[in-house]
Amino acid sequence: MTDLTRRHLLQAAALLPLATACGARASDANASAAQASFALDTTRPGRRVDPGLASLSYETLELSDPTFFAADNHGLVQLFREMNPHGVLRIGGNTSDDTVWGGYKGRMPTYVPRRHGKLLQPHVLKPEGLQALAGFVRATGWKLVFGVNLRIGSPEMAVDLAQTVQRLVGDQLLAIQIGNEANNYEHDYAEFDAAWVPYAKALQAAGLPIAGPDTGANTDWVIEYAKRHAKENVFLSRHYYREAAENGSIPDMLAGDPGFFGEVEQIMQVADQYALPFRVSEGNSYYNGGRDGTSNVFASALWGADFMLALAQHGAASMHFHGGTLLSVETSLGRVAKAPEGGDIVAQRDAQASRYSAIAGSRALGYQPRPLFHGIALAQRFAGAQMLPGQLGAGGANLTAYAAKRGDEVLVALINKDAQRDVTVALSGLPHGASGELMRLRAPALDSRRDVSFAADGRASADASGTSRIALRRGSAVLASWKGRG
Repeated sequence: MTDLTRRHLLQAAALLPLATACGARASDANASAAQASFALDTTRPGRRVDPGLASLSYETLELSDPTFFAADNHGLVQLFREMNPHGVLRIGGNTSDDTVWGGYKGRMPTYVPRRHGKLLQPHVLKPEGLQALAGFVRATGWKLVFGVNLRIGSPEMAVDLAQTVQRLVGDQLLAIQIGNEANNYEHDYAEFDAAWVPYAKALQAAGLPIAGPDTGANTDWVIEYAKRHAKENVFLSRHYYREAAENGSIPDMLAGDPGFFGEVEQIMQVADQYALPFRVSEGNSYYNGGRDGTSNVFASALWGADFMLALAQHGAASMHFHGGTLLSVETSLGRVAKAPEGGDIVAQRDAQASRYSAIAGSRALGYQPRPLFHGIALAQRFAGAQMLPGQLGAGGANLTAYAAKRGDEVLVALINKDAQRDVTVALSGLPHGASGELMRLRAPALDSRRDVSFAADGRASADASGTSRIALRRGSAVLASWKGRG
């Protein structure tokens, strides 16, 4: 049996209990809860969580509508600020390597369509799109990472564009990235480096900050890039998607991806060596635009919170969830956007967004958070805290746990990704006699598109030995904030 066949059989087997769990009524909750434990060690604080942990990524093509990223697009500005007042917006994606700068006065380079691509002429980025973006960045308070076109082979045009971005955005420009997933069009790292170096030299000569390599799933490229160019960069980056959308499912998404975090450890070794942050500059659950019924339902909130906190535990600075309009993402994939029609206002807004986007809607219809948004909000509560080690005994459930310390406050996140089993977790190592405020992330079912909430839900207390018991429904999460005498 091949690994792929085995994986598909496991996914199919997992779907049966998921269907049961998603259709379960409250009266079905009499199955015995799994008994789990999480023992904290508050004496050994680890890595500090970057304020920009919760960040986003959008296609360059989004700038073709100057009313989208605009200071007066108040609904979108508000959701960005609610997600994270200190986030980082990355503009790039496939369309960054299919875009020419309309403000460039030099000889326009020749555009070569991608192999098997349908785009015969490049997208043209107009000055008004950049001007509006600058206003949006100021309104949100977010930093900006901006990608320039490597594939077209014009460092001169890239410098002109990057200088315009810097002039408009000022100190909120964090970095310029050169190319997007160049592993898809350069044969190997050596070819990428040969193409990248002229751009880097020209951008640096113009006084512009750079970062990279913004590769797809090529950790070896990130490591080699760091060895060659660490001193020239402000951070290291690569992308993450678990799998192609057509192979995605809720059980697969919630199963975790330990292999990827092994690669993160490799990257962090070189990042620490050169004192550089590491950012997942683009990513989400499944590439090819996400999977309907998986990437846009409540299960994605649990996945997103778990994934972000695992990244923070390993030392990554940020996770830029890719998203945006259905039009921009489908166009980036060489497809025609086909949005479902009709429904109430919630359905109409939802139809405007790519399947994995954390925010849905339009300027005309207004904006709303997708389920993923709420999971991101949970993880972002750890910003500025130092991650703590802990021993988890999951009791046979699909349970993850994270802890951190910020001053005299101890944060604990418990994420029950199990489709079948409720869990009771015995927390130990808390401040003696501590009082905890609880917030719960929940929805009617793992495949719920609506009625998702992340909200306050009472208090808990630790006994004199620093132990407390917290119950979690199947398919839910809790954030506990503890303060006490210690």
